[in-house]
Amino acid sequence: MARWFIDRQPQRGIPSVSLRRLLPEARFVGCPDWEVSGCADDHRRLDPGQIFVAVRGPRYDGHDYIQQALDRGAAGVVLERPRPEAGRLQVVVDDARAAHARLCQALAGDPSEQLATIGVTGTHGKTVVGLMVRAILDAAGVRCGLVGGSGWSDGAVTRPMGAGLADPNPRNTAGSWPGGAAGLASILAYMVERSCEAGVLEIGAEAIEARSLEGVSFQAVAATDLILPPGLSQEAALQRRRAKARLFRKIAPGGAAVVNDDDPNAEILGAVNLDARRVSYGLNHPHRVDITGTIERVDASGSRFVLHGFDRSATVDLRLVGPRHVGHALAAAALAWSLHVDLDFVVAGLESVANVAGHLEAVDEGRDFDVRIDAASTPVPLAQALAALRAVSAGRIHLVLSAEGDQDRETRRALAEVAESSADRVVVTLGSPRSEDPDQVLDDLLGGFRRPSRVQVEPDRRRAIEIALDGARPGDAVLIAGKGRNAHQIFADRVVPFDDFEVARRHLRSRRPRIARSA
Repeated sequence: MARWFIDRQPQRGIPSVSLRRLLPEARFVGCPDWEVSGCADDHRRLDPGQIFVAVRGPRYDGHDYIQQALDRGAAGVVLERPRPEAGRLQVVVDDARAAHARLCQALAGDPSEQLATIGVTGTHGKTVVGLMVRAILDAAGVRCGLVGGSGWSDGAVTRPMGAGLADPNPRNTAGSWPGGAAGLASILAYMVERSCEAGVLEIGAEAIEARSLEGVSFQAVAATDLILPPGLSQEAALQRRRAKARLFRKIAPGGAAVVNDDDPNAEILGAVNLDARRVSYGLNHPHRVDITGTIERVDASGSRFVLHGFDRSATVDLRLVGPRHVGHALAAAALAWSLHVDLDFVVAGLESVANVAGHLEAVDEGRDFDVRIDAASTPVPLAQALAALRAVSAGRIHLVLSAEGDQDRETRRALAEVAESSADRVVVTLGSPRSEDPDQVLDDLLGGFRRPSRVQVEPDRRRAIEIALDGARPGDAVLIAGKGRNAHQIFADRVVPFDDFEVARRHLRSRRPRIARSA
């Protein structure tokens, strides 16, 4: 993308926007309007001639660095409270983060208005639903970009987060995207440049609360659930619900608000935006939803269900393990239905998704028991993963359980409760303690077990995985939870390369049964 600059007069060949038009509620000091062609929310990355937006965050308050920004050549400042050191050109707004996001989207050419922009939010299932929606649109011949937690795609090439952005700033101001609002605007603009017709955004609560989605217009938004993490205060819970409501208000008139009828808290979001069409999906009340399904089979190869709600019903053979993915498929199908995608493409897209990073990924080394790796580090995803294995396994469930550093004690105790109630055998170990004392992390986990004497504790993660695998018998299932594809362990004083997949594969290969030879 072109570099962005600022001048009070528009420059030939460089896009510019009127701040008066973009921020009509702002108070202008020193001039009636500005024509802006570039901005930055970090004084350390400001180019001469750009406008500095003084955003506030938990660790960075741009108001404290106004003088440094001016020394670097800032032409003016957008801020939340007038400051004498800001000079003669100031634009005072109520929310500098929201103003910065709007400005980034406008300078990028408002790419979300040139795409069928689809948002997927919720505490769990965002990644799976996003991948399914993209697969459906691919099957329909629609070039679709994707922005997820682990990477982004322009419809042809997938890149890790932070790669190829116009702003490579590693500081994550958006809560989900490196470069914050500028990074997201750059990705969406690149999708348009690469001839994408649609873009799917996986949206976490942090990104909404950071206001980095201001200026983005959505054709449809789906909420998988509105489950709140344990230990969340009442005020924080209310703030999170309000954030989700703000997201649904960004749906363009005539767009679709897709809600999970099986989750009462998420279902309420369908009434937030009266200009959007309410579309519902779910399994529990098939007669009152637009899209539903009937589960026929769940086993180790996946799930089969009949999809209802289109012009006809159709059988879908999902290759993802566990009944929870049927709900995810219904969410993706509901989004496709709202976009008038043909049922044949919906089925083809859903059946093409064979693997989702961090979700019950198999380690197949020819053994007679099932080995799965899952990124679950909070209670609900862990419970869902264990329930999925229980549904397809005839034997015992062996669980390698760990907790992350900087988690609250209530979350760790809840993890232990889920493990004790859903697994037959538990080996407790370390994930990434980070700055915390590893012994304290283990003690917090053990404190959630009613019978801790039945739990095996092995701080060495490699050894814990080997113990769980050695104890498995034919027909059993082993779940290694907590890290997924994260290939490192983070301690207070070091970062250690550690790949659950490689450790499990290596041990399974070294323990292959040997064929007995006759004398």
